[in-house]
Amino acid sequence: MFSFVKNYLAKRQGKDEYETTLSKFLADGKLDETEKKQLEELSQKYGLVKEDLIEAQKKASSLMFKNISSDERITDEEKQELEALMSYFGQTQNDFKFNQANFNKFYSLALIDKGILPTPKHSGLNVIFKNDEVVHWLCPATLKKQRKITERMNYRGFTASIKITKGLRYRVGSLKVAPQTREIMVDEDRGNFWLTNLRIGFLGSRKNFSLAYDKILSFELYRDGISIHKEGRENPYIIGLNEVEVPAAILSYILNKNN
Repeated sequence: MFSFVKNYLAKRQGKDEYETTLSKFLADGKLDETEKKQLEELSQKYGLVKEDLIEAQKKASSLMFKNISSDERITDEEKQELEALMSYFGQTQNDFKFNQANFNKFYSLALIDKGILPTPKHSGLNVIFKNDEVVHWLCPATLKKQRKITERMNYRGFTASIKITKGLRYRVGSLKVAPQTREIMVDEDRGNFWLTNLRIGFLGSRKNFSLAYDKILSFELYRDGISIHKEGRENPYIIGLNEVEVPAAILSYILNKNN
C-alpha cells in the first residue's frame, strides 16, 4: 500500500513538472529539438506514459492557439509552429480548444495585411466573369432594406373626468391617435455576396447588383453586415453577412490600392 502511494505521488509530481516545463518551453511560441529531448528525459525519469501526458499537452496546444490568436492575426510561421506541435503530440484539431472559424479568419487577415488576397473556388456562382477577373471572396448573404413599421397606438391630449352621480362619470377633453413608428432592417433577398479584383456584387433569386470599385463612394461596417454607398444612388446597398472582417479587409485593401 505504501509503495502504491509513493509511486502515485511521484507520478503526480512528474506530471506537474512536465506541465510546468512544457509551458515554459512554449513561452516563445515553439518547441525546439533540445526542448523535446528534455521533455522526453523528464517523462522517462518519472515513468510517464502517453496517457499521463495527454492533459498537459491539451492545455499546451490550447494555450498556443489562444496566444497566436490574441492579436487576431495568425501568420504562416505561427500556423506552422502550431501544426508542428500538434504533429509532435499526435493531436487533431478536436483534441484541444481550437476554433476553425477564428483560425480561418485570423489567417486570412494576416495574409491580406501582406497583400495576399484569398482566391476561393466559385464554380457554383452563376456569374460571367471577365478573362482577367479573379474572385477574392464569396459567401452566403442577404440583401437588406429599411422599412418603417407601426408598433402601437397611443392616446394623447388633455382629458378630465367629472363625477355626476354615484357610479356615473362624464369625460371631457380631446383624444388623439398617435401611431408609433420605427425603422427596422428586413431581408429583401438571399443569395451570394462576392468580391473580385474588378468589382463587387450580390446575386440573389430576385435581386442582384454589381459595381466597379471606382463607383463606390464609401462603405460602413456593422456587426453583421456592410453598407455600400454607390455614386449616383441615394440609398446604400446593405449586405447582411455572418463574417464581416475578412470581406471588409479585402474591400479596404482593393479600394486603397486603386486610389
